[in-house]
Amino acid sequence: MTEKLGRAAAALAVAAISATIVAGLPTHAAAQSDENLRHRIEAMEQQLQQMKDMAKQLDALKQELAKTQKKASNAAKAASAEDTRAIKWHLAGYGTANYTATDASGENNSFGAGDFNPIFLVGYKDLLLWESELEFSTLTDGSTKTELEFSNLNLMATDWLTLSAGKFLSPIGDFQQHLHPTWINKLPDRPAGFVEDGGNEPLSDVGVMARGAFPVGSMTLDYAVFAGNGPRLADVADEGVKMEGFGADDNSNKAFGGRIGLRPLPYLSVGVSGMLSKIKGNAGSGGTVSHGDYDVEDIDAAFTKGNWDVRGEYIRSHLDSLSTALDPASAPVQIPASTWHSWYAQAAYRLAGVTDNAVLRNFEPVVRYSQFDVSGLSDFTGNEEDRVSVGLDYWFAPSIVAKIAYENRDFKNKPNEDVFRAQLAFGF
Repeated sequence: MTEKLGRAAAALAVAAISATIVAGLPTHAAAQSDENLRHRIEAMEQQLQQMKDMAKQLDALKQELAKTQKKASNAAKAASAEDTRAIKWHLAGYGTANYTATDASGENNSFGAGDFNPIFLVGYKDLLLWESELEFSTLTDGSTKTELEFSNLNLMATDWLTLSAGKFLSPIGDFQQHLHPTWINKLPDRPAGFVEDGGNEPLSDVGVMARGAFPVGSMTLDYAVFAGNGPRLADVADEGVKMEGFGADDNSNKAFGGRIGLRPLPYLSVGVSGMLSKIKGNAGSGGTVSHGDYDVEDIDAAFTKGNWDVRGEYIRSHLDSLSTALDPASAPVQIPASTWHSWYAQAAYRLAGVTDNAVLRNFEPVVRYSQFDVSGLSDFTGNEEDRVSVGLDYWFAPSIVAKIAYENRDFKNKPNEDVFRAQLAFGF
């Protein structure tokens, strides 16, 4: 009991001493402490306000950034959509069905399977155009033949200049460039000499080309110049020179050529064209071959006024003497210089010029005379002929035509032949 009272007294003494010390502190020290505390609190409040202001500014920046990003995203989408709209493509082409009856020995009257020639056109704005034509046809053994007629990229550099690269239709002459599609050709067959095998018309080439047109006073002048891999000798002699756009060159000598056309009147056009190249002889079973100069000259003209369509074309080609094999199994021999000539003249008249009858006005009679001859090596002369073609077309629509035609083919080195042809052609 005594011990507990002692501890309580000691605690009271300590408390009294502490109270006396506190009460004895100077008054100005306490005031100073309060002032410091107040300044610190004010400083902290200012810092807090600054942080709040910075947070508001940051939020504003975030909102502005979000708007900018949205605008950029929308602009990118718009640009992408614009580029997508700028790329346009179109499917064109033509299809053909044929029937042929002939009195040639060993030949049978036959229906021709429907040939299909799709043309793919892909353009970017008014700057670039890619064009490609495929040809699908059925052979006599039932197999399908697929060929690439042309495929090239075109850069529209100016209003009067287009640059092309790839496989293109030869600009030599007029028939191959503009008339060979079946729905445009007035007759079911091509003229003598204007054929793939054994003729002398340049069909296509692989290389580069520049072409365009521009006014000359009241007239229009069009031009085309090109450089390509050039022609080759066929493996079989009677097929002469092949000009079908080879994907590689068999020598280092390129073919150079071009055409200049003039349209003095809207319905009258004339053109001159030519090509220079060198042809390498075929090695055959082995031996020494050489090169020969090969040149082509062409003149074409067309009169297309009202219901009249009158046109013609002449081609001359010349091959210098060279050493070559005449077939894959023979050794090279020196052959003489040879010259090929082919030409045609054609006239067509639409009966709409003489009658308003809904049926008769769609008929169009056509007549064509064509000739192909060769001087020089006798092995090249197998396809020489004079041909008379008379036909009648009926136009269901501007690009849908049915044709019938009779041909008398007067060959120089084999029996003559009379041929009846019928054709339905649709261009799209």
